[in-house]
Amino acid sequence: MRLDLHTHTYVSGDSSTTFDEYREAFLKSGIDIVAVTDHLTVDGALQLRQMLPNRVIVGQEFRCDLGEVIGLYLEESIPPLLTFAAAIDRIRDQGGLVMIPHPNDLVRVSIDLEEVEDFARRGFIDIIEAGNSKSKPDGTCKGARAFAERFSIPMVSNSDAHVEGAIGSSFTETDSGVDCSDPESLLEALKSSNCKISYFDPPRRWRSRVVPSSTNSSFKCL
Repeated sequence: MRLDLHTHTYVSGDSSTTFDEYREAFLKSGIDIVAVTDHLTVDGALQLRQMLPNRVIVGQEFRCDLGEVIGLYLEESIPPLLTFAAAIDRIRDQGGLVMIPHPNDLVRVSIDLEEVEDFARRGFIDIIEAGNSKSKPDGTCKGARAFAERFSIPMVSNSDAHVEGAIGSSFTETDSGVDCSDPESLLEALKSSNCKISYFDPPRRWRSRVVPSSTNSSFKCL
């Protein structure tokens, strides 16, 4: 089974991939389970879960005081600019999993793993993204693998797709099945998994689109 647990749609605001485009690209990608992790909202993920039954994990990427964090297995959006501890609480309150995307990335707003060692030691970090298609030179997030191994945290590699063609460019392969409604099934599957990493960050085309406001649930045109 192939998993890509970090992808985006036009709802993120920095992507223009529509739901129909996402669905078509996903079905061609060879990926079995995908997490839709738009910025600031789970609305797009909830929509795609209806379009791709039993294939979509609802997630969200958002910024906390230490950098960006992803919640998986969510049902409600989480506000930005929380402390990392508060972000963990919000994710766990929904029964979700805490994933650290592109750690130690010097170009993007990323968490420095040294700053969250205590959280890792206490078991508050569920998954580490050890590979990301947008991280040069080979998609490997510097120091992530060693950190994950040190604290026995499952590792994944993800596409961080902002264009539909990037879905599945990096992925995690596992011998076990994953239930899109059960976070424990994902953690169990990741106990025997392999990260498949490939750098792939094609240009994002511009086009007029509708994106959600970051301050409320209304929509605006760009």
